[in-house]
Amino acid sequence: FQAPPLQVLNVNGKPARLKDYVGKNVLLVFFLGEACVHCVGQLKSINDRISDFESQDTVVLAVCSATPTKLKESTTLGKVNVTFLSDKDHENARRFSSYDDFEEMELHSTILIDKKGCVRWKRTGGDPFTNIDFLVNELKRINEKK
Repeated sequence: FQAPPLQVLNVNGKPARLKDYVGKNVLLVFFLGEACVHCVGQLKSINDRISDFESQDTVVLAVCSATPTKLKESTTLGKVNVTFLSDKDHENARRFSSYDDFEEMELHSTILIDKKGCVRWKRTGGDPFTNIDFLVNELKRINEKK
C-alpha cells in the first residue's frame, strides 16, 4: 500500500518529506529518542551495516519527537550516520501507526518503503526491531521484483 505522507524537519529545521526520496528504498525508523538505550542500540546496529543498506539503494531515516536542534546537538546520536528527522507533535508517528493515542506514548516502528513509495514491510511494538540481516535480505528481495 502507498505510504502515508511524511512531513518532518531535518536537523537544520528544513522540511523533509518522504517524496524527496522517491527512486530510493527507505528504511524508516520511528524511535523514542536518545534516552532509549534500546533505540540507540538499534540505530547503531543499522549504522554498522550502513554499507549494506546503501548497496541496496536504501536511505535510512530515523524519526523521533526531539527538536531539530536537540537531534543536531546530540552526542549520542551524532555517532550514528543516518538521517535524523524531527516529528515534534507526533503527527507523522500517528500517520504511520507509530503512536498509541490511548496510552499517549510513542511506539518503536521499523518500516521498509520501496522506490515507488509503497510500504513493503512494517513492525511496530514495544521493542525496536534489531534483526538487521532480515532487513537487508528483504531489501534484496524487494529490489529483485522490479
